[in-house]
Amino acid sequence: MESTDEHVDTEDTIRILVATDIHLGFDYSKKRGGQSDESFVTFEEILKYGKEKEVDFILLGGDLFHDTKPTQVALLKCVELLRKYCLGTRECKLQFLSDPEMVFRHCAQKLVNYEDSNLNVSIPIFTIHGNHDDPSFGTVGTIDVLSATGLINYFGKWTDLTRLVISPIVLKKGNTHVALYGLSYINDQRLSRLYRDEKVELLRPKDLDTFNIFVLHQNRVKHGDYAYIPESKLHKSLDFVIWGHEHECRIDPEFNAEGTYHISQPGSSIVTSLCESESKPKHVGLLRINKSSFHMNSLKLKSVRPYVFENMILRDLDIKVGDCVSVADSVSQYVDQYIEHELMPRVAKQLTGYPNQPIQPLIRLRIFYDDENEQFDTLSLAQKYCDEVANPMDMILFRKLKSGDKAKRDIHDGIDDLDDITELFQGDAGQEWTSTVPGGIKKYFNMEENRDKLTVLTATALNEALNRYVEFSDTDAFKNIVRDQMERTIRFVQEQDTATPEDIREQIKIFRDIRLLEEHEEQKCAQEALNRSPQSPRKQSRTTNVILDSNDSDEDSTLSTKTRGRGRGRGSRGGRGSRGGRGRGKSNEKSACIAEMLSSAAQSKRSRGPCIVISDSD
Repeated sequence: MESTDEHVDTEDTIRILVATDIHLGFDYSKKRGGQSDESFVTFEEILKYGKEKEVDFILLGGDLFHDTKPTQVALLKCVELLRKYCLGTRECKLQFLSDPEMVFRHCAQKLVNYEDSNLNVSIPIFTIHGNHDDPSFGTVGTIDVLSATGLINYFGKWTDLTRLVISPIVLKKGNTHVALYGLSYINDQRLSRLYRDEKVELLRPKDLDTFNIFVLHQNRVKHGDYAYIPESKLHKSLDFVIWGHEHECRIDPEFNAEGTYHISQPGSSIVTSLCESESKPKHVGLLRINKSSFHMNSLKLKSVRPYVFENMILRDLDIKVGDCVSVADSVSQYVDQYIEHELMPRVAKQLTGYPNQPIQPLIRLRIFYDDENEQFDTLSLAQKYCDEVANPMDMILFRKLKSGDKAKRDIHDGIDDLDDITELFQGDAGQEWTSTVPGGIKKYFNMEENRDKLTVLTATALNEALNRYVEFSDTDAFKNIVRDQMERTIRFVQEQDTATPEDIREQIKIFRDIRLLEEHEEQKCAQEALNRSPQSPRKQSRTTNVILDSNDSDEDSTLSTKTRGRGRGRGSRGGRGSRGGRGRGKSNEKSACIAEMLSSAAQSKRSRGPCIVISDSD
């Protein structure tokens, strides 16, 4: 493979617009007082680039949406933009050479959209899904819905995660053939293990010389030994890699000598977290492929909200402290002047005049201090800039500087936002549970003295909800898991022989202990509860038991489910048994009593025991 700078548009050249992490529906109005439609303004700019550059198709690397369950308004706006820019009478000159039943086997419409006789597609879009629009919440996700409309071509979705055999989408234009491999988001630990076990296979087209492109959405930066995908360990048959998920824009292709391929990391199209890497200018790429040669042009996005990030090390500054002014007040005055005279002029340079570009900037000043007395109350600065800055309340971030002469070298892009702490919830495949946050939770509640601090909830279910909240921004995760666990507990206790509140409390603990012994089943039940939308009907069966495939005891094994009751006759599992012939009135009365007890228990635990606080703020 050779890179070329030739700008010759011939019938043999395939032109591809490349973008990742668009995050439609990301709403600053909830967090930082900005406009709620800025992600759609930028998405429209990307689509305009595609139309102006007359690309053959647009290639997206995941996270088209910010939420797995986007609002109907967000979905509507997306559909409107796709219809406006991707449908038309312009001829698509790409020939589709793959078996559509193979590459689109997970789709309702098993054909490439520009060959659908019911549609006039001028610019096809090919996309994988990312962690934010991952359909693992259920069998169908938002990208599946868009695929069914015919507005996008959805590839790289997997349901069997024990082995990945990836068939390429082969596209032909003139004498140029492109093989497009897609791998939608998979948990990094799981995928890393599959690569180590050589269970990821790329099928090669027979008797055809293709330019091989691989699109994935994973951690590229190392977060522990196995919580990322080493960029040099991909298949050596590849020519070009489009890397999604990482938000730092590294659009210019970087050659990996060990893998012998080039990697382009377009980064996110909008700013979603206030880290240093997101402050770099945002770009998409125009990739031209001519037989075995390629050239990538970067196209700057002009609609992006201005964002200025700066580190300030107080020990390196000459800040005068007056006789009647405290150290904190002196630092506050210096910072105020620095924002006004240094950072705000840099903001002005990022205003492009693009229609509907958000004017209020994001500013993050990370201040490293030695002495606690150097910290000041940031409220007064927030009030001063509340009409000028989109994030006045988290504009200033204090960090304690490490001691020693090498402290300056230790400053790097730290964990300052919710999106940046995901790695804390992913442990290495070979390390102990306790080295991760879920492991810490599990260890704490497994201690004998803390065992009864969770009676209705289990640590397994709590960790599932925590993972959904952090990794997929599912704000309803905790509410849904608490509701499900209460309902399951009530159903179990109703079926037991209980006469007093003490009996009910004992049965609640017995049911808790049963679930602790059946961890795989409990995890599966928690996942089903989180996958279930509020409107979806609940199963009539009392409980779902998960049976591990006897051929593989590994935690990643294929799971099969079967339903069985937890009713009468379960004495061997810890229950007392049940007497038949209960009256309906008594059952309802008992249900109300149990619910009241669970509610009282939840109220009382607010004043004792550990409290886990999840916040969007820094």
